[in-house]
Amino acid sequence: MAIVIEEQKKGFNWFALAIVILVAAGGVAAAYYLFFAPTPFIEKVAPPRLESLKTVSQIELSPELITGNPMFQILKQYINPIEVPTGISRSNPFLP
Repeated sequence: MAIVIEEQKKGFNWFALAIVILVAAGGVAAAYYLFFAPTPFIEKVAPPRLESLKTVSQIELSPELITGNPMFQILKQYINPIEVPTGISRSNPFLP
């Protein structure tokens, strides 16, 4: 009588398959959101209270109105302006 030894069947690794599917789905989702998804406009992202900044950004400033103002001319300067000596340093310190 012969002894027959059969190899035991290996079961399928469902956990590894689930990990591979999750990684592939994550890669596809990342590629979609990076390259194909429509970009949101600033109006949709920014809060509505920033709308007031639009009016502030359209203000045009002219220095003549400030320097010509008599209140500005009354101001006194209490410190001397900083004088940077020339000739001591190079114009471009990164050059040898």
